[in-house]
Amino acid sequence: MPKKHIFTRYGLIGDNLDLKKNIDLEIDEEGRIVKISSEKPEKNIDLSRSEPNLLMIPGLINSHVHVGDSFAKEMGFNKDLIEVVAPPNGIKHKLLNQTSESIKIKGIKKAVLEMLSSGITTFIDFRENGIEGLTLIKEALKDSQMKYLTLGRFNKENDIDSVYELADGIGLVSYKHISRLVKEKLRRKKECNNKIIACHCAENVRNDALTKELFNDKLIDVIVHGTHFIKSDLEQLKKNYLSLVLCPRSNGYFGVGFPPIIEVLELKIPISLGTDNVMANSLDLFEEMRYLYGISRVLDPSVELNARELLKMISIYAARNFKMDEEIGSVAEGKHANFFTIDLNASNFYSHQIDFKNLYPIIVQRTRSENIKQTYIKGELAFERK
Repeated sequence: MPKKHIFTRYGLIGDNLDLKKNIDLEIDEEGRIVKISSEKPEKNIDLSRSEPNLLMIPGLINSHVHVGDSFAKEMGFNKDLIEVVAPPNGIKHKLLNQTSESIKIKGIKKAVLEMLSSGITTFIDFRENGIEGLTLIKEALKDSQMKYLTLGRFNKENDIDSVYELADGIGLVSYKHISRLVKEKLRRKKECNNKIIACHCAENVRNDALTKELFNDKLIDVIVHGTHFIKSDLEQLKKNYLSLVLCPRSNGYFGVGFPPIIEVLELKIPISLGTDNVMANSLDLFEEMRYLYGISRVLDPSVELNARELLKMISIYAARNFKMDEEIGSVAEGKHANFFTIDLNASNFYSHQIDFKNLYPIIVQRTRSENIKQTYIKGELAFERK
């Protein structure tokens, strides 16, 4: 028997984010969608009624974030990447070592609230400080409904076993710090328990030998940034079925460049997006999409970034890239009821005519965090804007 029903006027349903009307979700006790009832909407969307015209959108997935530095917002303003985030002497790491646990926990909780209020229901966190960092986030979010994956970081080889066991995977700061013995140990760990191994790569500069080594070793599952990848790198990435996470606003904040989005689109690589360090960027994936779109058009005015594809980068593709697509990523039967709602009656959405063609660009270009009315995780209300 379904536990509850949730109804909205409109919704983006299934892995293609198809627009449907009069959505009725039946949700079981485990928070899974057991049945979706809907109708085909009219060609021109009727927003004439005064009651809320709520649109259901699948919960967003932030594919790369460091929530631990949330307490130190803008401490890196006008400073370069190495000065701010490079371990062990970057400003971020000094602050992490100097700041009390209670302040860091408060920062993590505030970051999660910001994500929920922006429609994000899942995030993938790169965890600094080994076991201590992993323990900290688990303590901070022990009562939270938010779904998250922790990709732990070890400080020395002896920490690998404990970090690998406690975390959902490994998040490497760089491939150049990984010795042959560490690679062998990680490979053995993956043979027993195939957890995700992700790595920052080519964020600031591209090292040809290191990039080739990374691909040849076939140890990494997810590459973060790839800002300075060339087309042959992307071809190797696609050939080896690796996932790519772009963080364009972070790249802009630190002045390191812009991801090779033109080549990514040409090769049809299903990228996902992350907001990176909270100390440097807001946790708003709509802003991430808009920045990616805007700079891409500057680089090449002929490039066409499909709005529905942009939305898939922060939902469908993100879930696939982190092997969670059987559970989340779309509003679909059998998956968790993770979604948020916006009211299309809001003044910033108003247009004389809204149809199938312009609805998706309107959502991408016009949605602000204050438009998020409710956020649900496993069918339970996790955030409501008063």
